[in-house]
Amino acid sequence: MEPKFKIAVCGGGNLAHGTVAVVGHQNPKYTISVLSRRPELWAPEIKAYTQKSAWEHKGEMKGKIAKCSKDAKDVVPGAQIILICSPAQTKVDILKQIKPYLENGAYVGTIFGQGGFDMQARYVLGDDIQKKNLTVFSLQYVPFLCKVVNYGKDVNIIGPKKHLYVTAYPADRVHEVCSLMTLAYFIPSVPMPNFLSLTLCPSNQIIHPGRVYGFFKNWDGKTPFNAKDMPLLYEGLDQVSADEIQVLDDEIQATKAALLKRYPNLDLSQVMPIKDRICSMYEGQISDTSSLKRVFNTNIGYSRVPFPMVPIEGTNGEKVTLNLNARFFWEDVPFGLCILKDIAQLVGVKTPHMDKQIIFH
Repeated sequence: MEPKFKIAVCGGGNLAHGTVAVVGHQNPKYTISVLSRRPELWAPEIKAYTQKSAWEHKGEMKGKIAKCSKDAKDVVPGAQIILICSPAQTKVDILKQIKPYLENGAYVGTIFGQGGFDMQARYVLGDDIQKKNLTVFSLQYVPFLCKVVNYGKDVNIIGPKKHLYVTAYPADRVHEVCSLMTLAYFIPSVPMPNFLSLTLCPSNQIIHPGRVYGFFKNWDGKTPFNAKDMPLLYEGLDQVSADEIQVLDDEIQATKAALLKRYPNLDLSQVMPIKDRICSMYEGQISDTSSLKRVFNTNIGYSRVPFPMVPIEGTNGEKVTLNLNARFFWEDVPFGLCILKDIAQLVGVKTPHMDKQIIFH
């Protein structure tokens, strides 16, 4: 019998759009509702375009929305699966909104676990995790990179992952969650041993700060840039940025080594060096794996992604400046580098490069 689930997607950004389209398209019998601050802008159906991605052969994907509301009481009751698709700094607030309406036995998770989602969930949900028999889960990486075309209507799928990596609390339910995520996204899911593996992951929390620091470290904070001269975020990544990302990863690996020395039975096998991690996640999509820089430059899954810039008023879009409200600054530093630094400090690892970039940002 074909499975039928009721899913509440919480969030209104790129990944919420992509999730509605992809999960809805591949599971037309699922009932998908959306919790968004701007429900009036959402169409009844979200389209996902797959051109120039590894999913191009899938064609256009469409997912239907049963209900969209800014009030959790309209979308969460009855949902067996909660998928939080929003930045780390918003998750405590979302968890507080949905807590009163969670069903017994619900699976409550996020599609990107950076920033200690397990601690956020335990802080907000507290005794309800046991009383309501809830399962808290997270993916290590987002299922795909994607970018909204028209808000509430359509989205470009850019870089789908080859596998999803999943962890859960209680830990013995991780295989259940893997099955649910595989069914939802049609991407094979691999169980992860613990949430710490997600928190230490060399992903956005070092990629974005390293890239921003590498490109903007000598910027005066005022001089505008020519929009036509701005390189792409990943395809145009230079050696300076690659080096900055690498030294941040070195500090993560040093922290991992210190943790394993103190706790030999701790499983951190999935906290791989960043180059190895990207090559594993995007196997078959990278044409040159000779260096970290070239891995970024030649990865189809990282293609077409711009820097987060905003146009300067009165320049017809010809002049731009760095968008300081981008999630790079609100998520990847306070819910990324700062947490990594604190963990390193607990096990006696010095982090001069993380310190430098935290101060810079």
